[in-house]
Amino acid sequence: MDRTLWTASLFLVITGFLFLTAAAIGRVYFHYREPRKGRATARVVDLILREPENPEQARLYKNYYYPVLEFYADGKLYKIVHSEGSYPTVYHMHQELRLYYNKENPEDYVIVKNASWDILTEIFSVLGVICIFAACILFAMFAARQR
Repeated sequence: MDRTLWTASLFLVITGFLFLTAAAIGRVYFHYREPRKGRATARVVDLILREPENPEQARLYKNYYYPVLEFYADGKLYKIVHSEGSYPTVYHMHQELRLYYNKENPEDYVIVKNASWDILTEIFSVLGVICIFAACILFAMFAARQR
């Protein structure tokens, strides 16, 4: 009786559950670490061209583009002019952005620019599912040999 397939499938199941557990812990940890608990998808509905408020920026370019963001927070629509402008514009009309907002004050928000931790937890989740799926295939092969 060859138990190599059984051992490999058991190893892959344990590894898969470890990956899934790490992904879940990572999501919970980073969610609680973020002070803004609200999540929303904002859309750029307008680009306003105006002079920057910071005199240091005004020396570089006369006008900056400020995006107008539209998003729903707790069922209410918010339309906010983003405080950071750029020239040339970083944002485009109808562009969708992920943002975190303060549930008590939705006008206090942060645009999620690089969520590497989010990508890492997704990779761990996918690896966990792949390991468990591979373990099921190996176990099926083991069971077929036992007949």
